Amino acid sequence: MRIRFLFRYFVTWILIFVTQKIVFMLFNMGLADGAPFWSCVASLWHGLRLDITTACYLSILPTLVVLVNYFFKRFPLRRVLCPYYWLAAFVVAVIFIVDTVLYFFWRAKFDANDLIYAAKPKELFANLPVWASIAAVLVLGTLSFHYYRRQRHATPKTLEAVRSPLYALVVIPLAGLIFLGMRGGVTQSTANPSYAYFSPHSFCNHAALNPTFNVMHSLFKVQDLDKEFDKYSESELQSILGDAYMPDNAITDTLLSLERPNVLLIIWEGGGLGMVGSDSVAPNLHRLKQEGLYFDRCFANSFRTDRGLVSTLSGWLGLPTLSLMKRTDLCRCLPSMASSLRDEGYSTSITYGGDIDFTNMRLYFSETGFSHVRGSQHFPASMHTSAWGVHDHHLLTPALVPDERPFFSTALTLSSHEPWEVPMQRLEDPKLNSFAYTDSCIGALVDQLKATPLWDSLLVVVIPDHGIVFGDHHYTLDTAVTHIPMLWLGGALARTGVVHKLMNQSDLAATLMAQMGIDTKPFRFSRNVFSPSYDGRKSFAVHADKNCLTLIQPAHVGSFDCVSRQLNIDNDEDRVFIEALLQRLYQTTASLPKEASVRD
Repeated sequence: MRIRFLFRYFVTWILIFVTQKIVFMLFNMGLADGAPFWSCVASLWHGLRLDITTACYLSILPTLVVLVNYFFKRFPLRRVLCPYYWLAAFVVAVIFIVDTVLYFFWRAKFDANDLIYAAKPKELFANLPVWASIAAVLVLGTLSFHYYRRQRHATPKTLEAVRSPLYALVVIPLAGLIFLGMRGGVTQSTANPSYAYFSPHSFCNHAALNPTFNVMHSLFKVQDLDKEFDKYSESELQSILGDAYMPDNAITDTLLSLERPNVLLIIWEGGGLGMVGSDSVAPNLHRLKQEGLYFDRCFANSFRTDRGLVSTLSGWLGLPTLSLMKRTDLCRCLPSMASSLRDEGYSTSITYGGDIDFTNMRLYFSETGFSHVRGSQHFPASMHTSAWGVHDHHLLTPALVPDERPFFSTALTLSSHEPWEVPMQRLEDPKLNSFAYTDSCIGALVDQLKATPLWDSLLVVVIPDHGIVFGDHHYTLDTAVTHIPMLWLGGALARTGVVHKLMNQSDLAATLMAQMGIDTKPFRFSRNVFSPSYDGRKSFAVHADKNCLTLIQPAHVGSFDCVSRQLNIDNDEDRVFIEALLQRLYQTTASLPKEASVRD
């Protein structure tokens, strides 16, 4: 009876969540924006994974009660659980109604970051006509009662005592299954909103995303960015920062032989110069430097893949206290090269050999303009020989080139990562050997592409997502760690050579877009390093570590601790500049959802 009760209770929630998706889509069908009917239907299936996770969370208390029942002869199960059923029904109903109704106006999923309106219901319902507000209250009461009744119906009135030792053999593994369901399975990634993303149509992804899970997940990521750094007035900010990030589409040097090349972006996992700076480790990188345009003073913006991807693809500075990729409300609002190029008629795709749901990657990619998002599940099982998924020689192949023209194709490597096990043994040090392996894969791909007619119209960009510690350099804010290579190759290049400009990986977006004649204004923290104004500005790069921002300048480097608000060198001018930059960065990031709402 106990197993049957827990199963019925679990299925009850699954059916509720599936019904919610259908209602959500019917209510907001006008926002489907051309999404195919079968993609909308597929939302029910692709959302099931998070439905299961949410149902497992909601089943924790009933499961604990069943376990406690072992010590009682006759247990009034329904009476004990009814208060919890009312609470669960009310919370789930509120989240569902608010999410469904506000989506019609906001075109964004409701999450914990919007709970600020709970203290001010007037602002929450400011977009709603009176009739909609009244209807929402009536529906809330009806749904809460319905959800309560469904839970109650699945619950027997009483449970008889059980004294069999087999009881523990059944119930304890069941509790383990519930834990796995809460975690989202046994993959490297834990349950996150990215699990629901499967379609190039945002509406289908939003329909698949369980609203209750989305709120629960975002509860741990709420951060009032506006108040993180708030010291200077607007006029003071403008005076301190000056034209540091002034958009400028003009170019002093034409790098491309054609304005709209096909673009292949290779993001090298951890490929900082500390690892790949030696030609004994990365002979292909050093060989190809002679054939392309090499940026020798480029620095990573942050220290992890989820942060480095946002800096590279969205041209956004890393935040010391937050991973933007994990904030679903902000992901959809970020600019990106993929979005800008898709608007220009480009086919956009990204391929990763690992778990595409890790750190919310799928959601970020889908929301920022990538029409085709592929992960390890798109490769045959026989290729899954890496601890992380698929090794780079399976990823870096001409298959990255789509049939559509023009294209913007991105590949994110993974083999040069712990545990440093790769299908090649050339160097004794396993860490260096893994980078040598990825270097060989990049070299082989470039050589293959050279032999095709595509090469003449192709731009290949190789850039790491971040650097890694090595040797005596134990800190990710060490400039020897954050120094990264950036290399442009291909027949679409108009010239070769070395670029000595001090810059960040986030500057790739504005620099490339300007060369292609595409507006750089959306990339507010990306600088076009070939603009007429760039050399006359303050020359610097920045790197965000956890709770720390490092300012890299030609003469010196200063690291600002965001907790103690102290700079590690005695330079008041740098401290003021960093504080002002952090304030501008956090306030601009906080304003992204409002700006997106206005655009929509």
